[in-house]
Amino acid sequence: MLRMYGMRLRGFSPGCQPMKGLVRREDDHAGNYWDILFYNRELSETEINDYELDYLGKIRESES
Repeated sequence: MLRMYGMRLRGFSPGCQPMKGLVRREDDHAGNYWDILFYNRELSETEINDYELDYLGKIRESES
């Protein structure tokens, strides 16, 4: 399962998101976030808060 997180305040850039477990980045075509990030692990509350992310749920890798 991949976990999705929305980047609220800035886009994908060096130092702007946790890199451990990052699988890929996608544009948010709905326009709610700068980018959508996909991880193969659950981020800690500290990472979510420090990088100002929103947890958006889980998807199977085959759905992505």
